Amino acid sequence: MDLYRIENGVKFKLTDDELKNVNQKKQEYEYQERIRPRTEHEGLLALAKLFLTEKITESEDKTLGIQCMALFEPWKRGIYSVGDVRTDPKTGYPYECITAHDSASNPDWTIENRTLWKPWHSRSADYALPWVQPTGAHDMYKDGEYMIWTDKKVYKCILDTNFSPTEYSQAWEAAA
Repeated sequence: MDLYRIENGVKFKLTDDELKNVNQKKQEYEYQERIRPRTEHEGLLALAKLFLTEKITESEDKTLGIQCMALFEPWKRGIYSVGDVRTDPKTGYPYECITAHDSASNPDWTIENRTLWKPWHSRSADYALPWVQPTGAHDMYKDGEYMIWTDKKVYKCILDTNFSPTEYSQAWEAAA
C-alpha cells in the first residue's frame, strides 16, 4: 500500500524513510492500545465500534453509521488507515479515511482535507446531515442520499452529482 503526503496541494509518495517512520509510529500506537487495560464496558464498546465500522465502510448506505456516530472517536492528529472513521471535532459528523496518512507530522492534514477524508451521506431523510461540497467522485452525492441545504430544508439526490441544488436543481428534490 502506497502512502502519500501533501505539500502545497501536491501529492507526493512517501520515501522509504518516511514510510518506515509511519509504520513505527503505527506499531507503537497499536501496541499501546493492545496493552491498555480495558473494562468490560470499554471492551464491548470497542467490539461494537469495530463491527459497526467494518459493516458501514463496506456498505454504500452510511445511515447506520450516522445513527451511531456518537460511538466514533473525534478526530485528532495521528496515523490513519483507509476505512478508519472519526468525527469532526467541530460538528460531530462522521468522516471516513480514504487515504492512509500520518497527520501528526503534517499539520495541514486535518479531517477537513477532502483528499484524506470523505463525509458520510444518509439514505434516510431522518438522518440527513448538512451539505458538504463534494470534491470528486469519492464524496459525491448519490441517487437516494439526503442532505440539509442552507435553507434548512432536507433534499434528496435523484441523480449522482457533485453540484448543489442551486447549481444543478435537476439532481435534487425536496424531501417529503
